[in-house]
Formats: sequence, C-alpha cells, structure tokens
Amino acid sequence: MRGYKVDNNALKKVLVDKNIKTIQGLSDISGVNRNTCAQVLGGEIYPSSDVMARLANALGLGSEEAGKIFFAQDLRNTKVKVKGG
Repeated sequence: MRGYKVDNNALKKVLVDKNIKTIQGLSDISGVNRNTCAQVLGGEIYPSSDVMARLANALGLGSEEAGKIFFAQDLRNTKVKVKGG
C-alpha cells in the first residue's frame, strides 16, 4: 500500500487562493485533462508524477508545499502498536 494520499482540502484551498473557480479553469492553466483534475480533487485517483508536476507548476506551488499536498500521510490503514497489555 502506498501510504500517501492527496490532501484534497489543501489543494482546494490553493484553488480558492488563486481564484480558480472551476475544474475546467484548473485544466486550462495546467494542461491536465478536466476529468483527471476532477478525479484528483475528488480523491478518486492518485495522480501520476507528471500530473502532480503540471498541477504544482500551474498553481505556483513550491516543492515543500507540493510535497505536503501530494504526499500527505494516509493514516486510515496504518496499524498502531500499543504498549502494554
């Protein structure tokens, strides 16, 4: 299992901050297919490295911010070890 997910809320916040109001608008500035943009934003797919790079570049994300958005920890399926009994 990958262990990472896209932080959709952070990505959507960037869109609001950049005044990008539609998925088509994101598609237009990034060159990423509209359906792919919708699936990434909806959490349906994990984007390829090419798609991540195109989205990050179009949104003006630095490497640290892009890393936090596209490589957020997916803790849902993480097993936790409990000390003691």
